[in-house]
Amino acid sequence: MTTTISEAIGSDPMATAMAFQPAKLLLTAVDLGVIESLAQAPASEQELRERLDLHPRGTRDFLRALVALGVLTESRGRFQNSPTVTALVRGGPAALDGFLRMADRVMYPAWSRLAEALRTGAPQAETYRGRDMFDELYSDQSKQDQLVRMAEDASRPLIPALTDRFDWSTQKSVLELGGCRGNVLAGIVRAHRHLDAAVLDLPQLQPAFDAHMADLSMTGAVRFHAADFFTDPLPPADVVMIGHALVDWDDKQRQTLVRRIFPAVRPGGALLIWDPIIVPGVDSYLRNLIRSINLQLMTPTGGGYHIEDCRRWLTDAGFATVEQTSLGHDVTLVTAWKAGGP
Repeated sequence: MTTTISEAIGSDPMATAMAFQPAKLLLTAVDLGVIESLAQAPASEQELRERLDLHPRGTRDFLRALVALGVLTESRGRFQNSPTVTALVRGGPAALDGFLRMADRVMYPAWSRLAEALRTGAPQAETYRGRDMFDELYSDQSKQDQLVRMAEDASRPLIPALTDRFDWSTQKSVLELGGCRGNVLAGIVRAHRHLDAAVLDLPQLQPAFDAHMADLSMTGAVRFHAADFFTDPLPPADVVMIGHALVDWDDKQRQTLVRRIFPAVRPGGALLIWDPIIVPGVDSYLRNLIRSINLQLMTPTGGGYHIEDCRRWLTDAGFATVEQTSLGHDVTLVTAWKAGGP
């Protein structure tokens, strides 16, 4: 169901205009380490001030506002994380703190310049200056780490659905384009050990990939292929997949990439695409339009794209059939099958 304007802003437009305030409460709790500290042990206001070097002015109201927001709970003057924020704890199985730190430090300032972006069409993020965003970000270790953590926080919840909703049993090999440290592909291969699997990404990421595969005890189970998928040859595979990546480019670049991928998919194989695709008439429609604006603020050429455009790029490239399904979390999986095979 499409969200209407009245549903989006409610009966009180002022509340929507001030919605940045509770958002900043949560982002600041992550940035200051409140969530991480309370994950170790509950604490009183004074103990938190001492742990985190906070000033007495404002701390009490800040903590109680977090309680009212449902982020923390309070009992007998001691605060602890509510069950709803377990996903914000660093190192947890579904941690989102990396994404939220990036949201606070990069996205939040960029959104304050939305009017400038609409006037000029220029991105407003301050993490890079040139047009070659990934080369610049990956050449700075701190920026690379932040981007990798944000990407993995966004994709981690999708791994179970990607593992279960595609029939991997009939496929022998898989190549993930822009797979970063291989976190998604490692999750799929862990459930489908027969797959010959490789991640293709820029060479700057190989040390991080090797270290991550070692941490996951997946060394050798997933290989790294250092390349630029826009300019270098793509190795063939039964399944080629690309997730949370087409949104980083404009429509012409997306169409070019889909055409480059088509020859790499073996006959009878498939291309899997997953992104927060804009699909009219579904509940995620407004949220994904907002994500599209966010990408325009954050990237030189990126933004959301519509499902019908995606289908057209795939059929124009030569794929025989195109299917779509929801992976949850406002993400659509598009499966394009190539004709042929045994």
